[in-house]
Amino acid sequence: MIPSNVLLEVLRDPARLASLAEDDWDLLLRMARANRLIARLEFLLGEQGAWESAPQRARDNIRGALAHVQYLQLQIRRELMDVRKVLRGVEAPLVLLKGAAYLEAGLPCSQGRSLSDLDLLVRREDLPLVEKTLNEAGWESDTEEDYDQRYYREWMHEIPPLKHRFRGVEVDIHHNLLALTGRYRVPAEKLWEQARPLEEKGLRVLAPADMLLHSAAHLLVSDELRGGLRDLFDIHQLYNHFCRTEADFPQALLARSHELNLSRPLFYALDTARELLHTPLAPMLRDRRNFDLPNRTGQKLMAHLIREVLRPRLPGESPPAFRQWLLYVRSHWIRMPPGLLLSHLTRKSLRRFGKTSAKSA
Repeated sequence: MIPSNVLLEVLRDPARLASLAEDDWDLLLRMARANRLIARLEFLLGEQGAWESAPQRARDNIRGALAHVQYLQLQIRRELMDVRKVLRGVEAPLVLLKGAAYLEAGLPCSQGRSLSDLDLLVRREDLPLVEKTLNEAGWESDTEEDYDQRYYREWMHEIPPLKHRFRGVEVDIHHNLLALTGRYRVPAEKLWEQARPLEEKGLRVLAPADMLLHSAAHLLVSDELRGGLRDLFDIHQLYNHFCRTEADFPQALLARSHELNLSRPLFYALDTARELLHTPLAPMLRDRRNFDLPNRTGQKLMAHLIREVLRPRLPGESPPAFRQWLLYVRSHWIRMPPGLLLSHLTRKSLRRFGKTSAKSA
């Protein structure tokens, strides 16, 4: 049973905003800020026509948070404009990923959503030219050690992050959605087959099903659930939006999850969204038999761990450190084969020990 609280109640049913007491507002603001959702409250209030019913102090807090988010979104748009300008003469199509894709496509989940980096997908064969062109124009990587370079270039789904020497926005250039050494192998060519152009923008975004699958995979496979409730709410909003705009979206999503080998992450993401946010899933997406899942014991353990880590904490409530550690271990286990994982963790531990020793010397 998931303990309820005011943030979950509002995300499940935004109409609840119109009847919140003063004490509820104080708690809601604290929890929403901690979960990077405070700016989204402006849009939830607007949808309910409840903006004026919120206390003035709450409106001031929300407006302040929204102004910061809008500044971050503007930075991403400017960085994208500069990247496109530099790559204009390069025959390499770009697909926007994650937050930048939501923003440029005008999706509901972009409203009030903070952004920290610009994620782009290019074809793997175009990667050397794209990277060289950006390097020559001032985008650089601070990943200097040979091992780290090898880690990204041989095993991961992206090159080392880039930043322009005069700006602070991180640009992540992907050629796949997940690590090449991982248990979940995404056939990148299938992403390009269904990628959709953004009208008049000369850019593409993933197909709706692929976009939601990427969000689920990022949260549960490559991000170790660090995206938290914010990213789960993305999934909730993406699902609801695409069910309204795309014909037979649940069927397409389920079929696509098998094509991209992401059936299990999709199930975990949707099952958690249903439990925490009451996402109204179609029957076929609630039926476990339609997914590639472990045995019932494994399913129950994963459900418990994910829900406990993602559910919003009350102020003063301790985070589930042991459960977070278990999911951290799992994320590495599915990202690398055992031999490579052992070598990687050993190297990381020795490096950390070396830095600690140097500081104490």
